[in-house]
Amino acid sequence: MIFALGTPINARFRPWTYDWTPKPDALMISAIDFFTTPTLFKKIEKVGINEYLQWDGQIICDSGAFSALNRKKKIDLNIEELKKIYREITNQDPNILKITLDFPDEKILSHYRELYSLEVQPVVPYDRVEIIDNIIRNEGLPEWFFIGRLVPLMRKGGGHAKRLFLVIDEVRRRLKNIEALGQVKLWTLGVGAPSIINQLAELVDGCDSARWRITGSNMILLQKGGERGVGNLTKWRGTHHRISDGFEKELVIKIIRQIADKSGGLENIDVLLLPDRQPKQLRTKIEKNLPTIGELLKKIRENKNQISVYDLELIFRTSGNLRLLFNYWSALSFKTQLIRGIESKESKHSTLDSLLD
Repeated sequence: MIFALGTPINARFRPWTYDWTPKPDALMISAIDFFTTPTLFKKIEKVGINEYLQWDGQIICDSGAFSALNRKKKIDLNIEELKKIYREITNQDPNILKITLDFPDEKILSHYRELYSLEVQPVVPYDRVEIIDNIIRNEGLPEWFFIGRLVPLMRKGGGHAKRLFLVIDEVRRRLKNIEALGQVKLWTLGVGAPSIINQLAELVDGCDSARWRITGSNMILLQKGGERGVGNLTKWRGTHHRISDGFEKELVIKIIRQIADKSGGLENIDVLLLPDRQPKQLRTKIEKNLPTIGELLKKIRENKNQISVYDLELIFRTSGNLRLLFNYWSALSFKTQLIRGIESKESKHSTLDSLLD
């Protein structure tokens, strides 16, 4: 299975450029960035998409339809402009995977036909899977079927995994009588969180997630799924819980320790984490006697029982880069085997050190 991490094209912090970090199978970018930042296209024309991203692996380019529909300020993804973008990035990287514009519903098929000559792959909304029959009948079998609009489907309360698996099953049932089924690959768009990635690996050929970046503003992403607030106290209410004491806190400490060791010191990823600095205040702007970053890291290294959840929040609050790197680590935890083998309560603490070291 191919797992892609979603990233803005012009993102400043790029964890995949460090030689000590795990790497995704691919990066997922969005053409919407070209529409919202007109100067970006000229930069890409000049240096090339691979050099700009500092990435020489597989790239998937989404049309950006989902983002365009969900932004407060609506964006018109002009199909002629999209053709221009797709032509340019294909000239730079012939292996780039491009996917079609999948809205509005009545134009999904016509958009696919219009972009077909550019070797785009079709996006089929989960609630419009009958389109698959029409695509195969008129354009033949594509290399990939990207199943779209799954993110809102997964947000409809409990049982999200079951809903996803039912969609995948329905798509496969539609394809099962096609002789060339072995040539068809399925990709679940926007669905690849740590909580479900291992199950998806057995069901589809590709998936992606940008959750590691989306949560980076004031939260951290846990290796087994879920998010924990590390920002303003109000964010801890509702769905944004704090890091819990016990195994969850211990795992967070282990990951910070591992990142610090591999990076040669957290200050190498962010000057805000220099050992002699004080962390950003968390509770009030007038709080006194805050420890230094060095004192907090010493607690992490020497005695995990002395460091509190609040201490961890101070470290994360200080550095957006550290939050993003931690989330990046979490998103790729299935590749680095950070959490395998710790399902049962009995094995959690006994196997933790061997899994992380």
